[in-house]
Amino acid sequence: MTERDGQGKKIGSIDSLDAAFHVTQSQQVALPVAVFLVGYVVGPLIFGPLSEHFGRKASLVMAFGLYTVFTLACSLAPTWSTLLVFRFLVGCGASAPQTITGGMYSNIYPDLLHRGRAATLLGLTSNVGPLIGHVAAGFSSVRDWRWMFWISLIKAVVTWPLLWLMPETRNHDLVTTTGSKPGDRIRLNMTTPTAVNLKKFSVVGLTRPMRMLLEPLVFSTNLFLAYQYAILFLYFEAYPTIFKGTYAMNSGVAACMLLPIGAGAIAAIFIFLWYDRFLENAKSREKKWSKSEEYRRLPLACLGGPMFAISQFWLAWSAKPSVHWSVPAMSGVAYGIGIDLTYLALQNYLTDAYGVYSASALASSVFTRNILAALLLPFATQPLYKHLGTGWACTLLGTLCTLLVPIPFVFIRYGQVLRAHSRFLHQLRQLQQVADSHEGPRNLQNAKSNGDVDHSLPML
Repeated sequence: MTERDGQGKKIGSIDSLDAAFHVTQSQQVALPVAVFLVGYVVGPLIFGPLSEHFGRKASLVMAFGLYTVFTLACSLAPTWSTLLVFRFLVGCGASAPQTITGGMYSNIYPDLLHRGRAATLLGLTSNVGPLIGHVAAGFSSVRDWRWMFWISLIKAVVTWPLLWLMPETRNHDLVTTTGSKPGDRIRLNMTTPTAVNLKKFSVVGLTRPMRMLLEPLVFSTNLFLAYQYAILFLYFEAYPTIFKGTYAMNSGVAACMLLPIGAGAIAAIFIFLWYDRFLENAKSREKKWSKSEEYRRLPLACLGGPMFAISQFWLAWSAKPSVHWSVPAMSGVAYGIGIDLTYLALQNYLTDAYGVYSASALASSVFTRNILAALLLPFATQPLYKHLGTGWACTLLGTLCTLLVPIPFVFIRYGQVLRAHSRFLHQLRQLQQVADSHEGPRNLQNAKSNGDVDHSLPML
């Protein structure tokens, strides 16, 4: 949450920050958030693979250190260009939890039910964090724009002890046996940090998120989430235009119009937990559908996608001077439910499917959605609403979302086939079969020698 609220900081203080640096061009107004999101693109490509090779905690400490130092630097930035550089570095550091925590939860929670619930609480921060940052910045920076960064710095300092006390979750001994008798626990070996071939890591590990984009499951999930995520940040620019222009609100009050999105995100958590219980009851009654991997999460995305699209049309044709401001504001509840259900369902689906590769899968997801948001913010928001108006601009966004709604339905129907043809998942199955044998390490070596394990993918 501490890192996520930094995404909405600048947008909540547009007037004071732009006045302090004498920024007048519309393209530059959104740059502090856009370059933050570019950092969010670069960071996962580094910290995701790093966490798979050097450990989750070490990567989080490095990333959070980067975030803390350059949040302080932002508050002291003397020029506009310097501020933009610092915001980029803050984004690099802030991106780490979005990729590392998926792999960390995969290590901590072998039970998929518990893992999904933990990921649900994490997913809440993805949408609520930026909203809190937006509202806080709208009120705190009225007199001095630096306060929005000082507040983030205070929260970071408070968070540091919790990070230091967190144990390492990545297992360095995934190729050792715990005994010599048949049935003793056998685990696959992962290279220890001191033995990592840095050249191979640079070529294989750091490129893994990009290569995973070729996976149909990863690509389709990223496409849907990237669009929803881009709209969330586009709203941070659009809401001031809509509510300040249509209802003559000030910056702080206009920022509060985003709070219904947070309420919807919280409601989505209860829907998620209800579905978990519903699924468990179905399993206890031995319903055939409940045993399918695709039905564990994806039905929630089938509900969330249409609600997300509906919220666009709701806002489009209710934001008028003749309609009370609460009506378009309440479209945010449907939006919050829709984006959170879709995000939680699809992210959990990737985490469950790709296991120890989940950090790289999530890194590719973070990459695609942030690059799209970074491109849209400075170049699309103001022209879109200026030339089309609120009604038709939101209608266009809702129509595009409607085209993406079938993705989770396709996964339910063909997900098992797509997983069966995945090269990454094929190798995971090979290695798991070796680990399940009575002579894991020797069989693994034999499998490598015989060519039974695919060397075109990085070994775990």
